Amino acid sequence: MCKKLFSIFYLFFYLFTSNVYADHTAIPEPPFDKGEYLEYQVSYSFIQAGTIVMSVDEELHEINKNPCYKLQVKGTSNQALNLLGMSVNNVWESYLDVKSLQPRRFFAHIQEKNYERKECVDFDYQTKKATIEVTESIHGMEPKIFYAVISDTIKDMVSGYYRLRDIDTTQLKPNDKLVLSVLHENHIYNDVSIVYLGKTISNTKLGKVSTLVFAPMIPYVENGIFKGERPVEVFISEDVNKIPVKLRANLMIGTVDIELSNYKGLRVDIPFKN
Repeated sequence: MCKKLFSIFYLFFYLFTSNVYADHTAIPEPPFDKGEYLEYQVSYSFIQAGTIVMSVDEELHEINKNPCYKLQVKGTSNQALNLLGMSVNNVWESYLDVKSLQPRRFFAHIQEKNYERKECVDFDYQTKKATIEVTESIHGMEPKIFYAVISDTIKDMVSGYYRLRDIDTTQLKPNDKLVLSVLHENHIYNDVSIVYLGKTISNTKLGKVSTLVFAPMIPYVENGIFKGERPVEVFISEDVNKIPVKLRANLMIGTVDIELSNYKGLRVDIPFKN
């Protein structure tokens, strides 16, 4: 069950890894600041399961002579699950070009119980090619190299979320769809849609806040983990930050909740109310 909990977290980012950005000219400022920090609590049917931390490094990093923002996401299980032998310690990193916000490099280190996987992706927009190096414990950690043809709008699952925060959501109407494209584990997935459901006031650990609600169109999978026609809903703050404040997923057994519990370094403070 622990691995299923954090697979919901992967979906958390698939929702925001979009190809809606056709124009990659220089932008005046990114939709985030260096030093931004977001912390989430993960629970399964009221049982605390772990923590997710999303952060932007305070320093710029150079990838192939391109200055980049370093974005990091960490998902860890709590001590109780670790003692039960269901430990999770996952790290995802994306390096975004300062001028275009295109990903230049993506790194993932997945540690779930006895399984380990490392992945490094280098994006070359001149040759339209991504070079992907993967090592897995089930293959003796022997490196394997893959290649993928990419467009200028490709995103990894971290960079896409941060870039999507910059779009204008004021023109969205209920039932509008966003089409997604994502590079994940050696494959490019196209034509995945999420539906905008409208606005609502969400109750969170930090108080009440106005949010935009989105739901992915998840195809039916026999013996899958999800339950219902729209099993996952994501609640995004209706402000300039556009950060997820809550995610709820209905599973065949129980529910998973991912909820913002702490933050700092945002461009504008979130208007939570008691």
